[in-house]
Amino acid sequence: MNTEVTYIILPKRLGDKLREKAEEIGYLPEELGLELVRNSLNEELDPEDLAEHYQALSEKYLKDAKELLSKDDRVQASEKLWGATALAIKTVAAKRGLKLRKHGSLWEFIDRLSEESGDEELITLFNGANALHRNFYENEMTQRAVEITAKDIEKLIAKLKQRK
Repeated sequence: MNTEVTYIILPKRLGDKLREKAEEIGYLPEELGLELVRNSLNEELDPEDLAEHYQALSEKYLKDAKELLSKDDRVQASEKLWGATALAIKTVAAKRGLKLRKHGSLWEFIDRLSEESGDEELITLFNGANALHRNFYENEMTQRAVEITAKDIEKLIAKLKQRK
């Protein structure tokens, strides 16, 4: 993967609005930002470009999560692990020319991958990602539980990287 990354720094108020709107429509903030820029420039991304974008973000989120875990920030790490997982799933979908827009579509797609491969563990591992997503809002998991689930997320992402 040969991705060049461009960062855009937003004023806090706009960043907050972007995060709120992204959550409202079921996107990650970076996804919505990409859509807004793409639309304003009247540009289309082909499935391979989109897959590359999702994969780069997934890898960044996974790295960020590990750093947050090392600082005992289990709440923020939980959300980064969720994001890394969602983006890894969206990477596989994008390679197939599909765009997954809602939380439920992630479940439908992971179920399809599980059925195609005969690997029921995909569903179990994705359920762990959902627990982490919930933990971001509820802060109910212990540090140890998040660390153990993080290992499952890495396993799920590795399995997804093998899918086309």
